[in-house]
Amino acid sequence: MAEFKYLTSELEELTKLRNYYRWIFDEIRPFLGTRLAEIGAGLGTFTDVLAANHLTSKPTAQLTAFEPAGNLYRQLADRLTRNHGALVQARRVVIHHGYFTPTHEQFDTIIMINVLEHIEDDRSAVHVACDSLSPGGTVVLFVPALPWLFSKFDRAVGHHRRYTRPALTRLLQEERLDIVKSQYLDVIGLLPWYLLNVLGGVQTVHPWMVQLYDRIFVPVTRRIERLWPPVLGKNILMVGRKSE
Repeated sequence: MAEFKYLTSELEELTKLRNYYRWIFDEIRPFLGTRLAEIGAGLGTFTDVLAANHLTSKPTAQLTAFEPAGNLYRQLADRLTRNHGALVQARRVVIHHGYFTPTHEQFDTIIMINVLEHIEDDRSAVHVACDSLSPGGTVVLFVPALPWLFSKFDRAVGHHRRYTRPALTRLLQEERLDIVKSQYLDVIGLLPWYLLNVLGGVQTVHPWMVQLYDRIFVPVTRRIERLWPPVLGKNILMVGRKSE
């Protein structure tokens, strides 16, 4: 079987979204346990945030990162070894080249950041994740929102769909998870995305737009949404908890 690969050009630009990924981390931090699994770690952008912040603040915490794409896995391993060599050597950070499959190992937190939309059979993916979740553990999902925002860019980067909160809620409730956090994020990003990607048909990420978005729009949006949680947004963050 040919080795699975993933185009890295867009992901490499998105690694520069430091404020954006820190925003996601701060939102999910209260729900992170000590035995973490990140499914679809990619180039390790969010893995890096987890290791630098969560693992350093919890000496007993461990993180297992799964990445099926061979070209991404090699860069992921290099990045984590370079940035967190001591954690890798102590096996507090473990990297697996392959898909997340049913396992006897139980995690208390399973994280999928911009992953579920890439999986054709998303129900099976959520089911497998929940089977590996310990009682009282949490599944953290971060996905693109609103089907009417689906664009040529989504298709170009391998998205099968964009979600609504009710649809994502049903996926977790089918696995008998309690929804403990559910919110849209990035309401300010709705209009630019619609104009550029839906109407304009843009299919690439421009470096200057990434920098502008991360340095200006993300901090402003965080402040606004902290005061007024949006009823719509470009993304959905949802956390489900397994009954004890």
